Amino acid sequence: MAYALESMLRIRVMREDRAGKDLVAARHAREVAQVELDARKRKLSDYDRTKEERRDRVFDTILMRPVSRDEIDRVRSAVSQIDEEGVLLTDGVHRAEADVEQKDQQAEKAHGRFIAAVKERAKVSQHREIWAEEERRIQEMRADAEMEEFTGRKMTDDDSDDLD
Repeated sequence: MAYALESMLRIRVMREDRAGKDLVAARHAREVAQVELDARKRKLSDYDRTKEERRDRVFDTILMRPVSRDEIDRVRSAVSQIDEEGVLLTDGVHRAEADVEQKDQQAEKAHGRFIAAVKERAKVSQHREIWAEEERRIQEMRADAEMEEFTGRKMTDDDSDDLD
């Protein structure tokens, strides 16, 4: 006899597979976001290490010589660009950190969905095992009953007294 919940079991297995794939994808997305964060932190660290040196080079172009207001404005603009780059890099690090946090939460949710799918499939699988055991017992009882029909009942000593 076919298992009545076979289609449900197949659906649960498919859901478990899909949840597993979603979990792998979420963990991969988290790793990619972490790599991006690390790269942005390295860029910010490089910027912090070279910022003063770059500013000094810009200022060195006008030190110890007469300069016009246009040159002073150009130097201020260059220094502002250097500072703006630092702000943009810092902002990029903050966005990357937020992205990693979001990917972490998504991975945790995907893990929860995967665990739930595994439990749901396990329930149906356990029911199938119980059903199979019961089905085996029923088949054994039928086989025993069939054997009794063909062999008949053996006479015991008590039964022989009734025939006299």
